Amino acid sequence: MAIESAADEVAAELVQMLADEIRRSGTDPHELAEVTGIGEDRLELLSVGAWENLTIREIAVITETLDVELFSL
Repeated sequence: MAIESAADEVAAELVQMLADEIRRSGTDPHELAEVTGIGEDRLELLSVGAWENLTIREIAVITETLDVELFSL
């Protein structure tokens, strides 16, 4: 249980970093959707804090596209 809780916390931090980076960089959601191949409705999940509804693949693609350094976690 403690491992699951820690994993959830790290995932939540990662997704918060992604949402912050999207806002900070002024990335256009439509452009991000085109580049990543992830629908704008799915990307919207980042901004509303519904990260648990994203797939690991979607999180990885967004992370790579935004060039977010995972080791900063």
